[in-house]
Amino acid sequence: MHPTHEVEIRSVFPGTLLVGGGFSTEEGNKALAEGRADAIVFGSAYIANPDLVKRFERDAPLNEPYKATFYTPGPEGHTDYPVLA
Repeated sequence: MHPTHEVEIRSVFPGTLLVGGGFSTEEGNKALAEGRADAIVFGSAYIANPDLVKRFERDAPLNEPYKATFYTPGPEGHTDYPVLA
């Protein structure tokens, strides 16, 4: 989401504001620090990185999501992503 949109939403929505859309760790932290969001959501990044918090803590590279397997049955693309050693 573009920062201007977050400010516009914040001005008319008094509730808890969750923002997502391809944020990096740094971008998410900046949005939180600037008050543009109350929390950042990492949907597909979390699916592709079951150890996402550990990766953020270590500033480790993220796995790319297998978008071809989104919303498909079976474990492929849901439980077969590599984790950090």
